[in-house]
Amino acid sequence: MTECTLCGRLVLGLTGHDWTALPWMLAPGTGVLPGPCHVRCLQELGAARSWAAAVDAYHRRRWPRWLAGLDAGVGWRLHSSRAARRFHLWRSDGGLASFPYAALAVTPVRTGTDLAEAGTAHAAALLTAMGTDRPGIEVPLPRMIERLRLTDRYPFAEGTVTLRRGILVADHPLALTRSCLLAAGRLAAEAADMYRSPDEE
Repeated sequence: MTECTLCGRLVLGLTGHDWTALPWMLAPGTGVLPGPCHVRCLQELGAARSWAAAVDAYHRRRWPRWLAGLDAGVGWRLHSSRAARRFHLWRSDGGLASFPYAALAVTPVRTGTDLAEAGTAHAAALLTAMGTDRPGIEVPLPRMIERLRLTDRYPFAEGTVTLRRGILVADHPLALTRSCLLAAGRLAAEAADMYRSPDEE
């Protein structure tokens, strides 16, 4: 099973709630070990800002197209990769999320996160918490989280969990502010304009 390197409890892998910390992301003396972790654990340890700063520096080099803003005293930067058709959201409070352009197609903005492959110990634990192993059955994500006793790690998680084609998938909203959503729409429109053929103009 996938366990948090900080608290030793199960990590679901939810976009915006979990991350895999790599050695280059970790500031010396933070006490954070490389591996999967809850963002909540990083925040409680006081390492979220330095960790997020390292990830931010990486994405500034890798995905140099971004828009930035400030909401309720929290700075954010939304990076865009036209080639990958993905966004990477960085927040100064340690919040990070990577999600596809396609997430903008529904309201509220949602994304699908692959949690586990059927047949693994991780999937078995999640299926037990879901209370079903039947494909196509949607189970409320908060119910599964409560049964796993992880509500303190995922306090604002919403959505559903479903077994689809041998993969456990969480369909859940992304917590994006209005200004961040407007930035995402602008970046996606710029990408669409870039790839539009001359015949379409």
